[in-house]
Amino acid sequence: MNRIMKEKNIIISLLFLILAFTACEDHLDKQPLGELSPENFYSTAEGAEAGVNAAYSYLRHYDLVGLPFIAGGDIASDDSDPGNKNNKASIEFDEFTFSPSSSLMTNWYSGQYVLIGRANIVINSESEFVFEEDLQKRILAEAKFMRAYGYFNLVKSFGGVPKITVLPELDGDFIPRATPEEIWQLIDEDLEYAITYLPERSEYSPANLGRVTKGAARGLLARAFLFRNDFEKVERYAMEIINSNEYTLFPDYEGIFTYDGENCSESVFEVQATRSESGNKTGTDKYNTVQGSKAKYWDPEQGKFINNQGLGWGINSPSDDLEAAYEDGDPRKDATIAYVGDTLYDGRSIVVRNSKNHGTKYNQKGILPLFYDGTDNKVTGGGGGANNPANVRLIRYADVLLMAAEALNENDKPTDALVYLNMVRERARGDNPDILPNVTTTDKLGLRNAIWHERRVELAMEQNRYWDILRQGRAAELLQALGKNFVEGKHNLLPIPQVDVDATEGVITQNPGY
Repeated sequence: MNRIMKEKNIIISLLFLILAFTACEDHLDKQPLGELSPENFYSTAEGAEAGVNAAYSYLRHYDLVGLPFIAGGDIASDDSDPGNKNNKASIEFDEFTFSPSSSLMTNWYSGQYVLIGRANIVINSESEFVFEEDLQKRILAEAKFMRAYGYFNLVKSFGGVPKITVLPELDGDFIPRATPEEIWQLIDEDLEYAITYLPERSEYSPANLGRVTKGAARGLLARAFLFRNDFEKVERYAMEIINSNEYTLFPDYEGIFTYDGENCSESVFEVQATRSESGNKTGTDKYNTVQGSKAKYWDPEQGKFINNQGLGWGINSPSDDLEAAYEDGDPRKDATIAYVGDTLYDGRSIVVRNSKNHGTKYNQKGILPLFYDGTDNKVTGGGGGANNPANVRLIRYADVLLMAAEALNENDKPTDALVYLNMVRERARGDNPDILPNVTTTDKLGLRNAIWHERRVELAMEQNRYWDILRQGRAAELLQALGKNFVEGKHNLLPIPQVDVDATEGVITQNPGY
């Protein structure tokens, strides 16, 4: 637990320095620098908000949106292949040969606890708050959402894990694993608080675009109940989002995943990122880069195509099985899968073959070409070093509609379920009435399969598929049919990182089969 205490000291010190520098400017309405110190940092609105912003910033970290996120959500599933021939970590997820010592386990597990630790620092500082009460509640609600998000990733991945809600004393004791039920209860409580005190999306000022909202909390809670097959509660929270009239499906499916589609009408929650010319790491860390492909783009200054080395090395390639899953004419296939020779949405970049890759398919949702600022000034789209300017879409309104459809069908309301399922299909078909006809069956099993199919093709390559087939109880059947080494009863959970088992002298126990 030393890491959490160190994290608090580092965060407070860094945030104090940031506020100290900004106070040297012309922010005369803020507390004078002489009255602000690390000891009373969280007593101010500036300090508390900076604290919760530290949690937001960690959402962009490699541990949370980089290869651990992609490998667990896509590469382990039937939707994706590793792509790169030389990336051992992604191949281990594809072949289910990972172990407690695999690097991505440590990244994914420890990364959630860093996020939780940052949220806990803010939550545990509530007694120090001496600013306006409504803002106090909002900041606490944002921090509790972050804590719930971290624990949601942990419990769906590892089962029961140590439950840490306060900053532990450094007395040498280790915290054992809580039960999954205890972790789910904490998630529920945190998100109920967030729903109560967060604003709706429309109630935020433009300056607060990207902060978590009441809709985001409801969406995450609906997803949390989906993993427990509590369909009455899934229906409740999904319908609260729908009835809020805060969100609509974006008319252009492909456009959702471009720069112009960031924070669009169907964005319920996404990780905010921007490219910094000074390199101060305000972008995501390799999320889109690792999904990109080599490409060439038309350079108007030179009047020719030149190689673009900023689009990654092709990890996370759409599988043949996913390609075959699309119905004839479904435009989402071309919006999701980029082939060698394709011109990307900027009209300039062309996908070319990368010799390090298997196959010729790439995740188009993850390929962000060079883009232009309106004056033909090139700004790198890809690139590592936590400076990738692309937002990560975590919850879309289409997902909410499909959660509602699934819950309504399971709750014996098939006619209502069809309304939301067909809304998603209608947006996908666009102006072409000859494709993606409305689903009409009210048979429970048939409609369930139709909804599961729609989730696959609508949300493909968005890091949902593996978790979906796990909760549906279909992982062994689907993955073994493709020759993957998924073992029922073992791979339903990931292994606890061996370093954590060893460091706690076995107080944190290992999952079965590892």
